[in-house]
Amino acid sequence: MIVEENKEMPPLTAIILAGGRSNRMGAGKDKAKLNLGGKCLIDIVISRLQPLVGDNLIIVGPPEKYPAYKQVVPDLFSKGSPLVGIYSGLKASFSLYNIVVGCDMPFLEVKLLQYMIENINSNDLVIPRYGAGYLEPLCAIYGKRCLEIMERNLVKNIFSVRAIFPYLKVRFIEEEEIKKYDPGLYSFFNINYKQDMIRAEKIMDSRRESSE
Repeated sequence: MIVEENKEMPPLTAIILAGGRSNRMGAGKDKAKLNLGGKCLIDIVISRLQPLVGDNLIIVGPPEKYPAYKQVVPDLFSKGSPLVGIYSGLKASFSLYNIVVGCDMPFLEVKLLQYMIENINSNDLVIPRYGAGYLEPLCAIYGKRCLEIMERNLVKNIFSVRAIFPYLKVRFIEEEEIKKYDPGLYSFFNINYKQDMIRAEKIMDSRRESSE
């Protein structure tokens, strides 16, 4: 499903964070390039995002690791953290609003992301909240206005994404809203361990069987 163009808002860019060291997957494993159903994880994520952003895609990670991709930018701070990756992607983007996701989230639900886009309005940040107040900063929409407070915190070595919230206009997408589009909350499933990869393969197999 393709989002209809909003003339009051520039096209969105998708920022994919792929700068992690994948330590929990084992030595020598780059989880962005792990094979799931015949495609590497990062390409699956890209395929989920393209109906929403087209080719407006930025990968945040070491450029030498992703030579085949159009726009790859490195982290702008030496301390690796999700906030650094988000900041680096926002800094490189020409879009006012940006969908930020991890490279290891193969089950992103396009309809949920579209709903989040529809709720941008004048907010600086649109972020899912579910369970006991759990937030998903790597399946969220960030506006360029986040950059100032992000940079202020980063130079002070404050790396928590939550720490930017008090200074921004935030729209929380609550669990009952999320489940209208993603009842199983699979959009937030990410792969950190070998066991996660096994589960992802089972989920993909079950979806393939149900579609036959």
